[in-house]
Amino acid sequence: MKNTREILFLGALLHDIGKFYQRADMLFSDKYNQLSDFSKNIANDICPVNENGRFGYQHVVWTNEFFEGEPFKSVFKKLEDLNVNLYDKDEVNPDGLINLATNHHKPKTIMQAIVTMADWWSAGIDRREANELENGKYKGENIDWGKSRYKQIPLYSVFNQINNGNYKYAFPLKPLCLDKDAIFPKEIKEKNDGLSQESYNKLWQEFKEEFQRLPTNSLNGFIESLLFLLKKHTWCIPSNTMDMANVSLFDHLKTTAAFADCIYEYYDNHPDDFNWNNSDYRLTIKEGKHPVILVGGDVSGIQKFIYNIASRKAAVSLKGRSFYLQLLIDSVIQRIISHEDINANLGHIVYSSGGRFYMLLPNTDKVKNAIEELKNNFENELWENHYGKLVLNIDFVPFSFNNANKNIDFEDCRGKQLGDLWKHLADKLTAKKNTKFKNLLINKFSDLFEPIPCSGEKVKVCAVTGIESDVLEKIDDNQNSDDPAYVLPIVKEQALLGNKLKDADYILTFKSGWSSDYLNRKSKFNIEILDINNYLFDKIDLTKEEADFRTITSADTTRVKMINEMNFLAPQIKGQGISYGFQFYGGNEQAKNPNGKLKTFEELAGGSYFGVLRMDVDGLGDIFINGLSQTHKSFSAYSTLSFMLDLFFSGYLNKIRKKYADTVNILYSGGDDVFAVGKWDSIINFAEDVRKEFAKFIGRDDISISAGIAIVGEKFPIAKAAQLAEIAEKNAKNFNNGKKNAICFFGETISWKDEFDFVKSLKDEFLDLIKNNQMPKAILHKVMLFNEMQKRKDVKYIWHTAYYLKRFSDGKKDEVKQFCSKLQIQFVNNRRNYDLIALAARWTEYEIKEN
Repeated sequence: MKNTREILFLGALLHDIGKFYQRADMLFSDKYNQLSDFSKNIANDICPVNENGRFGYQHVVWTNEFFEGEPFKSVFKKLEDLNVNLYDKDEVNPDGLINLATNHHKPKTIMQAIVTMADWWSAGIDRREANELENGKYKGENIDWGKSRYKQIPLYSVFNQINNGNYKYAFPLKPLCLDKDAIFPKEIKEKNDGLSQESYNKLWQEFKEEFQRLPTNSLNGFIESLLFLLKKHTWCIPSNTMDMANVSLFDHLKTTAAFADCIYEYYDNHPDDFNWNNSDYRLTIKEGKHPVILVGGDVSGIQKFIYNIASRKAAVSLKGRSFYLQLLIDSVIQRIISHEDINANLGHIVYSSGGRFYMLLPNTDKVKNAIEELKNNFENELWENHYGKLVLNIDFVPFSFNNANKNIDFEDCRGKQLGDLWKHLADKLTAKKNTKFKNLLINKFSDLFEPIPCSGEKVKVCAVTGIESDVLEKIDDNQNSDDPAYVLPIVKEQALLGNKLKDADYILTFKSGWSSDYLNRKSKFNIEILDINNYLFDKIDLTKEEADFRTITSADTTRVKMINEMNFLAPQIKGQGISYGFQFYGGNEQAKNPNGKLKTFEELAGGSYFGVLRMDVDGLGDIFINGLSQTHKSFSAYSTLSFMLDLFFSGYLNKIRKKYADTVNILYSGGDDVFAVGKWDSIINFAEDVRKEFAKFIGRDDISISAGIAIVGEKFPIAKAAQLAEIAEKNAKNFNNGKKNAICFFGETISWKDEFDFVKSLKDEFLDLIKNNQMPKAILHKVMLFNEMQKRKDVKYIWHTAYYLKRFSDGKKDEVKQFCSKLQIQFVNNRRNYDLIALAARWTEYEIKEN
């Protein structure tokens, strides 16, 4: 069968699309539903009969209707690579696309059984004995959802059950975007807080309309574009309203398709490693055989790469270097999946953010040899460009899912949990960091230890990397300084990338070796990373009707992605293999000065102090390994968890920044890390907003995010300021014996939950009384002095405090007397209050200087 892998992947990707359609339609027994007679009549062939004698898993009937009905059928028929296999009769080709998608609950062939196995592996459970309820309450529920429960139960947040939590927050049923009302969950207290058939139908109609815009001139382009369309419309749909109500339908569809492809490829190479039962049409894997590998990649050196620059004059390169890292990971992924011996697609990616990625690939010799080849190529190419500043670590773990006991088997380990698999791969990646440059030491010893050849008067030191070279260029051709900053050509490219990013709406990527005069002429910028071309375009040059770009006929295997926007099917490019999608990126918009140029750090500070912020989620690694209970662990759940983190930190963070558009820049945001700079007071407020919004996004405040802020002069070296922020963040992480959930600023670490609001409120009181000329600001210095005394364990600090406050308040207005009396009580009640009140005084002092 032509395009077997692609058709199997597509069938698995759409195996549960009927759940979406079914929830938007009337009941199976309702004469007004949208099912054709043909779809109804095949229910006996594709639906198992439950214990009540009724058809179970009825959603597969709607899956069939999806393929048979319009406009979907017409779209599929446009796919030349697919049309021959789409509507084959069972006796001619039982493994046509529709049969692969609809028969996963009653498989009749090995190919159909592979989809069934992939479905179980994705969900983490074997559902042969389970039938989804359509009425009544499920064990553990406190809401009687009634007969239409499967249409009303929303997608519960995957964060609800982390660390044995029992929260009830769920998402609205809306297409993916970055608006708060569309992506933030709300608490589900009663049946009326749930979903409805009407809301499903509205979403379905929007999906149906956009489905008709999918590119149909290549199967691969269609599949990858469909992945993003499904992500947009099914991210908010529960995969299963019984045991997977916290896993999105999209993540289940995607991981099922990836597993199906991996299992098929392994089966094609090792058919004897499987058992096929002709009586119940079930496929099982023999013990000790591992059809799939979990591949992990991790770029080390990220933080130093971004902000360890040798000269402040080169600070304009920071934003570009951050975005360069995002493109670097994207390029690595594209090189891997497009390798001729791997031939995967973006659906195999489980997670990609923050300099890391994980993907599922077949455990075949061809794939493993290709990975080894690519690892060596990446090592050499990164060394040539970055001289060891950035290192890519890649490794993998072969594994299988044991249907009988619901455990994971990998390498020599049996009966393990999914968290153990993630940890094992993480440990292997960590070990790789200790053997970096291994192949270079063997094959290119001189490149590592001999000086880089350069001589003559042209030799200068790169203002970013500190590397000597005779091919340096001005980082900014418009610099009028008598002492301009010179950098390596690749660093200049990164600086230009950051500058052009502010005007870019689209990223176009394709493998090097093909170019277009139009692309080179019209794109905002082009940068080649690891043999992948990346073009930045604005919306006008891609979407206007007369755009020359639409006439390009050679842009094969091009990926077109919108940045932080989801209307990704607007541009249609003529060519083979084009796929369309979107990606989140934290910080694509930057503060500009009145001339339209990006603000310098001095301009961001506005003549005041400059703030550098670092923050990340507390204990995220442990959350991935141990946070989900065994009941809730599945590859789909991990994929959903990863997506939610990326949605917030790479996507919604841009919305939070809009409040500080003129004073805060996000230099890096990915995974769970945030690195931002700006005016000192805006940075503190921005950090507070990030923390509050994150708590609302996950529906709880016990999964915390800690922050460290360095506040320095506007001309202070950025690399040193970043190091101070890193130290502050570590102090926050170590706060209260490692309980974290803290912020460190002005050299003091305090609890977000129990102390920040108190300090901020006290700062506001100090400031209000001083600004209104009711209270002299001398009190601020005294409060900080008393705190220093108590830290030195000077026993007289209590008496000095009491005496001073009494004398200070004499003759003052009643408001001042009341405030001093309150301070005295707070000082006496708790020694810790000395730290907190002194911090409030310090904060007030900076506010006064600001004004």
